[in-house]
Amino acid sequence: MKIIELDGKCIKKHSHDYLKEKFSFPDYYGKNLDALYDCLTDIGVETEIHLKNSSLVSLDMIDTFFDASVVNKYLTFECDD
Repeated sequence: MKIIELDGKCIKKHSHDYLKEKFSFPDYYGKNLDALYDCLTDIGVETEIHLKNSSLVSLDMIDTFFDASVVNKYLTFECDD
């Protein structure tokens, strides 16, 4: 099981560059919510995403994490708020 700890403070400050690094997304990652969703739904190993300071993250991004976890059986998403 892979666990990815995300911090809303870092997402707010560095946005998609931070996510690209944390998830080791490919160089062609589009740095937008559609690209984030596509990469999250492509994850093929059991992965838990834990988001702290979620109040600093846009609802659209949180919805993207949640929606991807519904579609991808290998992905679970939890946030602190």
